Amino acid sequence: MSRNMWEGLGGPVRMDQPDLSGIDPTLDSCCRREIESSRKRSILEQTLSRHDVVAIKERRKRHVLSNLSWGAGCRCCYDPNADGGEYRALMEARQQVEYEKREEEQEEEKEPPKEQEGSSDTDSEFDYLLDDDLPEDSGIYEMEQRRLAQLEFAVLQQEVAIQHGYGVHRQMHPNRVLKAAGLGGTTPPPAVVLHLVDPDSMASATLDLCLEDLARTYKGTKFLRSGGRSVLLLDSEMARKSLPRLSPDSDMPALVAIRDGVVIAICPRLQGLLSNESDHAVVMPDQVQSWLDIAGALLEQAPPMEQVCLIRPEEEALMDHLAASAAHAPPRYDCGIPTCDKMFPHEHVGVQNDKQDGLIVQEQDVIGTDE
Repeated sequence: MSRNMWEGLGGPVRMDQPDLSGIDPTLDSCCRREIESSRKRSILEQTLSRHDVVAIKERRKRHVLSNLSWGAGCRCCYDPNADGGEYRALMEARQQVEYEKREEEQEEEKEPPKEQEGSSDTDSEFDYLLDDDLPEDSGIYEMEQRRLAQLEFAVLQQEVAIQHGYGVHRQMHPNRVLKAAGLGGTTPPPAVVLHLVDPDSMASATLDLCLEDLARTYKGTKFLRSGGRSVLLLDSEMARKSLPRLSPDSDMPALVAIRDGVVIAICPRLQGLLSNESDHAVVMPDQVQSWLDIAGALLEQAPPMEQVCLIRPEEEALMDHLAASAAHAPPRYDCGIPTCDKMFPHEHVGVQNDKQDGLIVQEQDVIGTDE
């Protein structure tokens, strides 16, 4: 293995080369070695922190909002006061699906259990692998620990991706959803499926249920929804630039495929995706998946963990500095005024309270005192 590669989580971990240029050539050799050693140590610490699961989880905690309607999400993507929720038709469709699922389970319980062919009560030839008295081997233990580390890192990557909207279907505020889809932004997500909802349409409800199923498979795509008419009216400037062909009165509901911040395809009124043209039409999941696949909006692999969050490392460093400064700040001097933030002893002229009388010259200095 190369000198700049380590055996890391899920494969080799590359360590960046330290930049040894710019060192004053007139320095003594001992001073040059000290500077080189410091830069190498800095690169090593950066590599370790980048692949330390526990450290990454601790850094992520400060950015995770836990009071969203669906659970947790990163503050760079969601607003707990605006995003989330469901519309009426979707709630009714979800209740209908759950009712049908309960009926199917009840029917299965009534049927007698089927015997599995080829089942046997005899021990399997591989049961010895489950025994606890295996011979101790450091190689097996190390391999097991490496595999556990790989699984922990994979779980962390998936958790971070979900917190940023990848592989899940989320409802967002109409004034924020176009920007969340990457339209007009500098760092757009690689693939977005945007559903502009008609809240009274059963077609919209069945499409959202279909997109929720697709999101479980295509974890590299963001699936978003919001009220279509509200989106086009509230964020009209962005809508005119990115979705000029859509009308808020006649083209809802609509499905939009976006790649790297560019609208690739638009399906107004879900044309070609419905079972029929009636008011009670439902979408056909195969047609939806085929349409999105042709548009290139279905990605199975989420972006690297370092690229999904819009909160940059320099912002984290600033937050750490501000937190440390607040922890070590000197106590505020109590002058009796709650809104005063001065740290040094002082008095306010003309303000009388239990801490000060507000006088520049004390009364006894004016009238004198009898000795």
